[in-house]
Amino acid sequence: MTNKYTFLALALAVGLILYRFSPTAYWFWPKCPVKLITGLSCPACGIQRFIHALTNGNVREALAYNYYLVYALPYAMCVVTAYYLPQSRLKDRMTEIFEGKTAVWLYIITFCIWFVIRNILDI
Repeated sequence: MTNKYTFLALALAVGLILYRFSPTAYWFWPKCPVKLITGLSCPACGIQRFIHALTNGNVREALAYNYYLVYALPYAMCVVTAYYLPQSRLKDRMTEIFEGKTAVWLYIITFCIWFVIRNILDI
């Protein structure tokens, strides 16, 4: 039970730090290893800048950093919400839907498609 709250506390702390310190202006933020090694933008490139812009109220700027997060963040929030719900039918149903084979494969496929599209179109 403690690990659940440790994760939430860590996520909140990172969010607060990202709110205050822009990843483009400070050296301590990690850089994407895929981009450093291959020069290609991975599907996750721009998450730090996205969160920084979003927490500072710049929705358009945030979206410009990574369009895929419009799909990925709500999906991730559903998975996390199901994880933190007390045991119930709702939790079982959410877990069945969002962690089922179809949902996971759909996420993997869209992740790969976004990888290709964002590098072809240089987004």
